[in-house]
Amino acid sequence: MRERAGRLLPGWTVRIVGLAGLAGLTVTLAAFAVAGPAFAEMRQGELKAHEMEDSYAPDTAPLGHVLLGGLPFLLLLLCLGCAALQIVHSRAVESPARQHMLIEGELRTALRSRLPRVLTVYVLRGLSVWTVLVGGFLVSEALTTTAFGAPAPLRPDGGPWTFVRYTAPGSAVLAALVLRLGWTLAPAAAAADGLAPFAALRRSWALVWSRAGWLRTGAETLLRGLFTVGVYVAAQYAAQPLGSTARSLVLTYGTDNPYTAHAAAALTPVALAALLSAALTLPPAHRGFALRYRRLRPASGRSQMTDRERSGVGEDGPSL
Repeated sequence: MRERAGRLLPGWTVRIVGLAGLAGLTVTLAAFAVAGPAFAEMRQGELKAHEMEDSYAPDTAPLGHVLLGGLPFLLLLLCLGCAALQIVHSRAVESPARQHMLIEGELRTALRSRLPRVLTVYVLRGLSVWTVLVGGFLVSEALTTTAFGAPAPLRPDGGPWTFVRYTAPGSAVLAALVLRLGWTLAPAAAAADGLAPFAALRRSWALVWSRAGWLRTGAETLLRGLFTVGVYVAAQYAAQPLGSTARSLVLTYGTDNPYTAHAAAALTPVALAALLSAALTLPPAHRGFALRYRRLRPASGRSQMTDRERSGVGEDGPSL
C-alpha cells in the first residue's frame, strides 16, 4: 500500500530516533551498573570522612574510565541512526516522479541492503577526521611538553617550540575541516547509488571540491551545524529542571547514594537535549544532503560511474 511521503517519513523518523534513544538508554543503564562499585566506594569514603569530621574529595577517575568505555557504543548508535535516516531520505528524493509516494516494503529493502555500507561510511569518515585532529594535538604535546612522561624534545625558549606548538594543532584542525567537508556527501552517495564505502568517499570528494560544489555544500553544512548546536543548547537549557526530578526519582525508587543521583541529574538534561535535537535537526539535514548530492551528481550519474565504483555497487543495483 502506497503512502504519501509526508506521512511515512515522520513515522520512520520517530521509529529510528526512538529506537536509537532506547538503545542509548540501555547503554547508559549498563554504564551505571558498571560504575556501581565506584559510586559505592565514593559513598563509603564520604561517610567515613564525615565520621572523622574531615573533608572529602571523591576520586572520579573510575567514572571517567566508564564514560570512555561507553562512548564508542553511543557514537556507533549515532552513526547507525544517521545511516538509517540518510537511506530513508535519499530514497524519498531520488526519483522526482515518485517523490511524493513511498512504499513501506521498498524502504525496508533499502535499509537492509544499504545500511551496512552507509554505516561503514559514517564510521570511516568519523575515524579519519578525528584521527587527523587528535593526531595533530598529540604531536604538539609530545614535542613541546612532558605530558607523556619524557622530556620535551623542544625547549620552550626556541622558535621551533613555538612553531610546532601552534602549527601542528592548527594544521590538524584545517586538515580535519577539509576532510570533513569533502566527505560530507559520502553517506548520501552510498545511500542513493549503493556505492561501496571508499567509492562513496571518492565520489563525495569529487563532487564537493568541484567549482559548483564546495561553496554551497560548505555553507549548508555550516548553517546546519549552527542550527543543530543552537537547538541542542536551547533544549538542554529547557531540560535543566528535569535534572532535579531525575535526582529525586533515583533517591526515592533507586538508591540512597547521592553520587549516583547526582550523575543521573547531570546526564538527564544532556540525554533529553541530544534526543530532541536529533529528532528536530537530523531529518531535514539528511534530506538536504540527499538533495545536494542529487543536484551535484552529473546527469545520468549512474551511467558515468567509474569501473571501480561499479565494482562496489551492491546486488540491489546502483539505484534505489
